[in-house]
Amino acid sequence: MGWADISISDVLSKVGKTTEEVFSLDRGKAADIVIEGAKRLVLELYEKNEIDGIVAYGGSMGASIATSVMRALPVGFPKLMLTTMAAGDISPYVGTKDICMMYPIAEAGLNKVTRRILNNAAACVVGMANSPDLDDIAEKPLIGCMMFGVTTPCVLRASKYFESRGYDVIINHAVGSGGRSMEELIGDGLISGVLDITTHEIGDYLLGGVLSAGPDRLTAAGDIGIPQVIAPGGLDLINFGPKDTVPEEHLSKTHLPGKGLYIHNPTVTCVGVSPDEASLIAEHIAEKINRAKGPTAFCIPMRGWGACDLSEPNKDLGWAGPDPGPVWVSDPEKPERSLRSRKFARTLLDKVDLEKSNVDILIVDKHLNEPEFADLMSELLEEMLTGRWKKGSHHDLSYIVHLEEL
Repeated sequence: MGWADISISDVLSKVGKTTEEVFSLDRGKAADIVIEGAKRLVLELYEKNEIDGIVAYGGSMGASIATSVMRALPVGFPKLMLTTMAAGDISPYVGTKDICMMYPIAEAGLNKVTRRILNNAAACVVGMANSPDLDDIAEKPLIGCMMFGVTTPCVLRASKYFESRGYDVIINHAVGSGGRSMEELIGDGLISGVLDITTHEIGDYLLGGVLSAGPDRLTAAGDIGIPQVIAPGGLDLINFGPKDTVPEEHLSKTHLPGKGLYIHNPTVTCVGVSPDEASLIAEHIAEKINRAKGPTAFCIPMRGWGACDLSEPNKDLGWAGPDPGPVWVSDPEKPERSLRSRKFARTLLDKVDLEKSNVDILIVDKHLNEPEFADLMSELLEEMLTGRWKKGSHHDLSYIVHLEEL
């Protein structure tokens, strides 16, 4: 392989292996060893400032090896993968990193079609590597925030609140990969505080939806000890693909209170979370909150958790009607409030260790998308970030529900 600047032997030496050892293994085991060696070598080159970008071309095995190495590099470093696998589900290749995936039409061969594509790919990675230096941009503390379509009004208002006070805000799309990315960003020390408005990925994880972020969602901030203010945004919905992909166990229950069916578009179908299912989710979240080391507040809106969870039409809150939101379920004792919210709140209050001075729960007689709710969450987090927060803060507001009222 005289054209390679770095040989396979050089790669394998990083993990103490020889070509003879590796070539005697099956492809899967050999690939794992090559990946580990390549990761170590590429990170060494990166730390020495000897590489400015990474580009690869391959089929399924080549893409698996190359993108595994790419994922070891930090966010912002140019990464480009040409692979025919880019026409399918690319989530295993991209993971939580900023990898550009490009479909090359063909898997091999140089001709008038592939030469143009490869030329474009080379220009792409060179262009990224030569992008303007951003070192002169002021470093601002970064707020991590999660958003879904049904929680957009709340997230955008909260984002403006922090941006007007000198913070930067990163808004991840809560589609599974977004939650995993947020947990990684927190773990990497890039986030100063978390405004976790949209937590529905937890519901999908527990109830079989397709937008799960896995078991580690809602753990990094608590483990590290940075401030976090949390809400059950979007937890009224379980998310699936086209209607014919919704499991029968959920489809057969859509006549039950809170379990309504909502077809968002031909590729996205949602089923409501029942009050009992909400209680199960609360138990899971309580475990996460109880291990938190830093300031943590959970705010529960009693009048709905998103645009599909409204007692009556309200365009400002995301639902045009003409009827109540498709997954709304009224509390028989207080019809203007959600039974789902009450069940969730009671379970959370029962399971969270409220003896901890760093943990608080606020029951809020508002809808999640009302301005007052966004402002409450924002003010709590800002107090935490500036060292002014104490447990019990904001409990004197007129729309805070006292525990005896639940």
